[in-house]
Amino acid sequence: MIKAVSKERIDKALQEFDRKFRSKREWQGWENNLAHRYAVHEGGNLYPAKKIVSLATGIAVGEFSGGHPTNSYLKKRGFTIVELPRSASEPVLQFTPGAVYDRKTEINGLFGGSLQDGITSSTTYPAIFVFTGESGEQYGYSDHWEDGAFIYTGQGQRGPMTLTRGNRAIAEHANNGRALHLFKARGKGNGHEYMGEFSCADMFNRTQPDVTGQDRIAIVFRLVPVGIPAEIIETEELDEDEASPSESLTAARLAALAACKPSRDDLGMSAPRKIYQRSRQVSHYVMLRANGECESCAKPAPFLKRDGTPYLEPHHVNRVSDGGLDHPRYVGAICPSCHREIHSGIHGALLNERLKQRLVAIEP
Repeated sequence: MIKAVSKERIDKALQEFDRKFRSKREWQGWENNLAHRYAVHEGGNLYPAKKIVSLATGIAVGEFSGGHPTNSYLKKRGFTIVELPRSASEPVLQFTPGAVYDRKTEINGLFGGSLQDGITSSTTYPAIFVFTGESGEQYGYSDHWEDGAFIYTGQGQRGPMTLTRGNRAIAEHANNGRALHLFKARGKGNGHEYMGEFSCADMFNRTQPDVTGQDRIAIVFRLVPVGIPAEIIETEELDEDEASPSESLTAARLAALAACKPSRDDLGMSAPRKIYQRSRQVSHYVMLRANGECESCAKPAPFLKRDGTPYLEPHHVNRVSDGGLDHPRYVGAICPSCHREIHSGIHGALLNERLKQRLVAIEP
């Protein structure tokens, strides 16, 4: 809950913003920043709603939800809230781990998808939103961390679960090039904390009660955070297949495509290790496919690695983060210069879109 303060304290926060922040470089033109959707309209001026509440309460902006909860909080204290005008350009799908978001206005309301389902696909982005929380236990769900993976119970409150709708979306997310974004509910009206971007390592069945208390077969997914350092996983012993990936382009492609299919086998292997093994197959094939030439700018790799192979970097065109499992259709082998420009350059979004089109032609 947002700590209760008086209207007078919020008035002082407005004055503090004018005095300390409005003239600062990082707040110049904040009204045009897509991260700010609502503003306080007071005395002919606009103020960023979440920042004002943060200044008034002392709570960091990442620790409470924006949108409806913040707006209601301010309206109850007599302030006018306005929605900032937006151009035709789409909002950027980017969340901060640990930050809290309002589902109605900052997740599904902004990027599309059901407001009730625990698993829902964005209607505007190649993304799937997955929601967890303690309240799910009353419906027969049991989600928790285990050996580096988040054990997530699938969709379906009554009877045996089936691999349809949201369950199928998670299982096939890599094959379809959709990123998994996991959120944890903080209780009714308190928003959803962003847990990060994940990859599905595999799935299995287990018997557990449904909402009526009857035992049924449930589908359970092992989800692995994207971005686990390879050095941590590489401490485990390599098996023969990993130690000697195929040098044949055709064989490497078949192995990469197989790695992206939903898996129910070898649950004895750690989920992070499994993701590493499968994503390594995709990366290996993509590097062979590029044949030493950047798939973005078409220039030769800038140098050779110690093993004599051209240095290129894998880039996931549908992800904020690189790493994790994805289909070869959505991973490009690009030079470090293009890679940095896509992630940080002013024309990065355009370069990424062009790379997407090239990959569609390469991997129809």
